[in-house]
Parts: sequence; structure tokens; C-alpha cells
Amino acid sequence: MLDSRLPPDYDASNSLNSNDRDVDLPAYSSSSGIGHVISPLNFTQLPDGTPLKEFTYNIFLKGNKSCASLVLYANTFLSKQLPTFLEGSRVDGSVKVNVENGESINAVTISIQGKVLSGARQHIFLDHSQTLWPLSSTHSDGLKLESKLQGEYSWPFSIHLPKEVTLTVGSRDAPRVEVFRLPHTFMERHARASVQYEVIVRFARGLLKTDHRIIASFSYIPITRPEPPSQLRQVAYEENKNIPGPIADPQGWYTLPPAQIQGKLFNRQSVDLFCTLSLALPLSYTRGSVIPLHLVIQTNDIQALETLSSPRAIICRLRRTLRYNKTVDPKLRKDEFEHSELATWWPCVESPPPEKETFKRSLNGEIALSPDLKPTISIARFQIEYTVVLFPFDANSFRFESNDLLLDCAVEIATTFAPGPRPRMNRPEYQAV
Repeated sequence: MLDSRLPPDYDASNSLNSNDRDVDLPAYSSSSGIGHVISPLNFTQLPDGTPLKEFTYNIFLKGNKSCASLVLYANTFLSKQLPTFLEGSRVDGSVKVNVENGESINAVTISIQGKVLSGARQHIFLDHSQTLWPLSSTHSDGLKLESKLQGEYSWPFSIHLPKEVTLTVGSRDAPRVEVFRLPHTFMERHARASVQYEVIVRFARGLLKTDHRIIASFSYIPITRPEPPSQLRQVAYEENKNIPGPIADPQGWYTLPPAQIQGKLFNRQSVDLFCTLSLALPLSYTRGSVIPLHLVIQTNDIQALETLSSPRAIICRLRRTLRYNKTVDPKLRKDEFEHSELATWWPCVESPPPEKETFKRSLNGEIALSPDLKPTISIARFQIEYTVVLFPFDANSFRFESNDLLLDCAVEIATTFAPGPRPRMNRPEYQAV
């Protein structure tokens, strides 16, 4: 068996063209300042004239002579090290052979597979095959086809990638059928599971002979988008203004129940405080953009309030959870966690002056999302999930009674902008990082 593979490296989120946009997938700009628009990376559905990049995979025989090759055509702006295909597109290419001496081949087939890999285990969730040769057992004139190939042959193909797959999941005693969206490619060196896609060409050579195979990895990007934000936030984006907070725009925010927290100031003075965290609705955010946040801290201890309301003291991150369940028993699963950079915070300009609300401080914040962030994934027993988490504050003079998370909220990461105006970074110039 002869395999031809590219190294499992994926990065299709940069260096894209801005013309002929049909689907916008964003890039996060590091430029600072209120109102800076997040520039999109423009993914297209291959309109006429879109450049294609050719990827060729060969089988070599003696004398380094190519006897067979697989050619894939993919959007040049998306495809860097691997051919990359968007949801709803087709995998186009051709299979070519050049045989000097008669080669006994019973069939040439091509298949597309999607699989979840974990160690030696694999779960195939997509498997679509197509026969390239022979298309029938006889010529159009009624003569029987010979099984030996000699000379040059070329078979084009075009295979549609489905948006969804139907799988049987659950235990053996209680199986159930579920529909899953085709997941984004996921390959990271230290992760215990991966999501991979392959195009496989198989040359069936009959009994007692080893089949030849060409295997080529490719990347897949689903098109997922949030619902539009509130009307007031859309107006703020359009008019290059600060987005309204939970008080001015209650329909545009999700507010978690307040967390009651106990601790000690200078290791001797007991303090009770309340933290209320709000996230901008909907709870789905496009990679390369930001997650707008709002935090209210309340306590009767002014010294503790000033200490904990410092933007540098607040520890809030996006947590990614990778979950691969080899068993349906949740007690046996092992989750992997990874955290984003810290959220950036600044005092809320909507708040009343401190003297009018002595025991309360309000702050606005943002979590910047990398354009390379993998979106939310769920396919059978493999999931990538995201949560915004608020940790105990980082203040030398204040010690929390517990190191547990203060607050957390599940969110989704999408690949495409919501309809309407593009999001804008809201952080002040002096707080930009």
C-alpha cells in the first residue's frame, strides 16, 4: 500500500482576498482605539474568476516514474498548506494514471472520509465513495472492457460535501439517531483527539495483490453565524459609538445571577461582596471579533471595592473545553482545558459618579478572539465547547475564601459574521493592547 500525505498542519485563516465577497469570515485587527472596525477575511463560494490552487499527490514506481496522481483544486485564498473547502462547496479534481506496461486493475475508486482520531481509535462520520473506472463492464459498442490499463488515463470528479451527517449515538442498550453539522478540521499536536478529512484514491488490483492508494488530507470550514445583535448595538456600530450597556440596552445583554463572595482584606478584615457579570447577546461570537462584557462589583468596604475594581485585578478568560468520550459514562471522561488571553477592562462611562454610588463599581470589558480559534464543534462523542469564566481576582491585599470559579457562562464560537454592521472594538485607546 502506497500512501501520499501532507503533514497535518492547518491554518486557513490569514492572507485572504477582499474581492467578490459572498461569505465573510473575520480577521481580528490589533489596531487600537474605540470604534476600530474588525476587518473581515473574505471567503467566497468560488464565483467565476476566483483563482484555484492545484495540489498534486503522486505514487512513484521504479526510476521515480509517476504511475498515478491525484489532483485537487481549491480556493487559493483559503488554501495554504492544505486544500481547504467551505461548507456547501464541492471537492473537484482528477485522477491520472500513466502505465507503460499493462497493469491489472479491477477498479479505480475515490472516496471522501471525515473521521475523529484518538490514539489508535478512529470514528468515521463521513464516508462517500465514487467509482471512476470502470464506469460499466462493456464499451458502448458492446465489447467487454479489459481490466488491464496501458497508456495515459484521466478521470475528473466532483463530489459535494454535505452540510450535515446522520449518526447513531448513545449506548448499545439505548441507541439513538442524531443529526450533526459537519465539523471544522481540528488538528493540534498535544490534543488527545483530532478531526481530519481525507480524499482517498484506491486502485483495486485483485486477489493476492496489494492495492495502491493515494491519501490526501484537506481542511473543511463550516459556515456558522450568530444571530444579529440588538438594534441599539447595531446603531452604535454604524455610528461609531460606544455600545450601550445592560441598563441602557437590557434586551442586548445576558446577565448572570450575582455571585456572593467572601474574603479577607489584608488577611484580617472579613469582606462580603457581590459580582454581576453580563455578556452581550446573542451568546455566539465570531472568531476574530470580540466578546463584549460588563461587570458590576458591590461591597460596603470601600477599600476592598477600590482594590478589586482595578482593571488589572479582574481575571476573566475564554475557556475552551475539548471533550472526547470513549464511553457514554460521563464519570469516565477526561476533559482538556485551554484559556484565552485576559479580558481587557475599563471603567464604565455610563456609571454615576463614585460619590453617588459609593459601594458599587461598574466596568466594561472585551475578550479578543483569535482569527485562528476553532469554532464550537459537536460530532458524536467529540466536542469543543467554550465558556467565559471569571476567576477570583488577583489582588495581593485580598484573599478569597475559595479558589473556585466565581462565574461562568457557556458561549458558542462561529466562523461568520452576523448580518448587519460589523462589530467594533469598544475599548478606549489607553486600554488597547
